Amino acid sequence: MKIHPISQDNQDLLNRCYQYAKKDLYENLVLIGDLFPPCLDLSDIFGVFEGNNLLSFFTVFKGFQVPSVVILNTSDAIMEFILSRLRSILPRQFVLVSSTIDATLLRQNFSLNDQSAEFCMVTNRTCALFHEADISFTHASTADLTHINAFYKKNNTFPWNPIQLESQFYFFKKKKGFIIACGGTHFETPELAHLGNILVLPEFRGQSIGKNLVSTIGKEILKKKEIVSLFVAEDNFPAIRLYQKVGFSHKRNYSIFSCSSD
Repeated sequence: MKIHPISQDNQDLLNRCYQYAKKDLYENLVLIGDLFPPCLDLSDIFGVFEGNNLLSFFTVFKGFQVPSVVILNTSDAIMEFILSRLRSILPRQFVLVSSTIDATLLRQNFSLNDQSAEFCMVTNRTCALFHEADISFTHASTADLTHINAFYKKNNTFPWNPIQLESQFYFFKKKKGFIIACGGTHFETPELAHLGNILVLPEFRGQSIGKNLVSTIGKEILKKKEIVSLFVAEDNFPAIRLYQKVGFSHKRNYSIFSCSSD
């Protein structure tokens, strides 16, 4: 087996990767997101080959403070092969996102600095209970990037990358000239868009701003996509209740591992 980069221009191989991954959409939704704009422009895609036969693949998204790695769920032998080669491909620190990888297997190759447990929640046009879009929210454009970027940086929001504005699903709310709430999406696939960076300043919480923001973004997504998905920390009970009230249900558990090759 060998690992080779897959060029963004190689549409045939990209299509094969997509076909492999979409066999289990919810297990591989982050992986699929890296195959499509806007994330594709900041992603390296690597195929695992035996001769000319594509066995598996993984992506490395380079738009955050440290690279984010997602690996197609595959046989133990191929997974162990990929993990044993990551050290030579990635910088010393990275994040790995998975619904299947066991921490024990990761520890055979890397140091685990942290691990968080997330719920993947989803809704669709049938189940969504979104409120009417709130006209007090501004539909963001690239002209708003400077202010949105400053808002997230000031509030230490991770992960955020300006390229995510290209989804055209970002909205924000201002008060006295300053952004007090903002949100949008992390990535898109042909089927869905994944909510992300939902942030309401603490002093403005408890006023239904978060619920209205999620509804406004969600309704915009469902004009173009079939599904809205999101991740939420499994112990963030207020957020989970909010998402349930607007029609989201739990679909899959994910783990986010902070790894290093020390």
